[in-house]
Amino acid sequence: MKNNRLYKLFIVFMTIILLCGCWDIKDINKRTIPLVLGISKEHGGEYKVTLQIPVLKNESQVSKVVIGKGETITSALGKIRTNSENAVDYTQIRLIVVQNNLAHKQKELTGIVKFLMGSEEIPSRSLIAITDENVEDVLSSINDKLGVHSSSIYDFFNKGADWAPEIFSTPVWEMYRSLFSSTKDIAVPVIRSGKNTVLIFEGSDILKKGKIMDRFRPEETQLIRVLQNKNEKGRIESLGFASIMVSNSSIRLTPSLKNNKPELSSKLNIKINVLERNDGVTNKKIIEELERIIEKRFFQVLKQMQESHTDIFGFGQEFQQLISYKDLKNWRDEYFPELKVNFEVEVNME
Repeated sequence: MKNNRLYKLFIVFMTIILLCGCWDIKDINKRTIPLVLGISKEHGGEYKVTLQIPVLKNESQVSKVVIGKGETITSALGKIRTNSENAVDYTQIRLIVVQNNLAHKQKELTGIVKFLMGSEEIPSRSLIAITDENVEDVLSSINDKLGVHSSSIYDFFNKGADWAPEIFSTPVWEMYRSLFSSTKDIAVPVIRSGKNTVLIFEGSDILKKGKIMDRFRPEETQLIRVLQNKNEKGRIESLGFASIMVSNSSIRLTPSLKNNKPELSSKLNIKINVLERNDGVTNKKIIEELERIIEKRFFQVLKQMQESHTDIFGFGQEFQQLISYKDLKNWRDEYFPELKVNFEVEVNME
């Protein structure tokens, strides 16, 4: 009987311990939840992190900007957490904006990406972007715009492909993966604050293993997306005498080796709707002009990339079955500059 009583007391004791497992949980109204993280570096060498945090004011949601400085990004974030009136929760960060004074330093940018990827709090699915402006100005400008809300900066990258196909998003994990890729480089969107809109998309910086090699305009960036087999649906193109909208697109790539030289046959199929045209302009003229523009744009970008040994199209991945893994590591320097591409565009009207 005595043993049975001790056993019951033990069960009760263990239950009490388990009930205390949530002692350190903070209520949602006791937490500060930033959505955007800006990273820059002071001239003296200190990192400056800028957080854009939603706040409720007069029944509308605006945002405030909080800044922290430190010898490392971790210490700067720690100081913000220490000085904040609430517990700061970094797990909901959706966008990271890096100022160009850091982005143009390969070692610095690589270190930032590795830090973000290794962080237990900042999600690796967070998007990353670059700005030529002061990060603080970009994040604080949101409150100057009428009719916007605290998540507008993040929403800028999530309009949907049909609405703004030239605007793309690059998550942290994808940028981290590119640091170790031998066959595919990456494009990171470049933004700045707008006068009447929250942000303006300026194009993309092309990075090879964390080093910025070039900057492309929005229309060139969209071409890169198409060559990576991402749909061009919703894209509007002005031909001077007509304006068209792309309703669908697809691409077929066929790799081959001839005398150990890589060749790639590429056929891009595009369906379009004509939005407006000048009097007397035929369908044939619209189709021929659009095909000419796209082909010219492609070969300009290809030449630029081959000269810098930067494969933003990811063409090297098409040769994984034709070139050995050992040799494919030298794709950028030995094979890609010699790559011959037979690029064909076929435009059809709906």
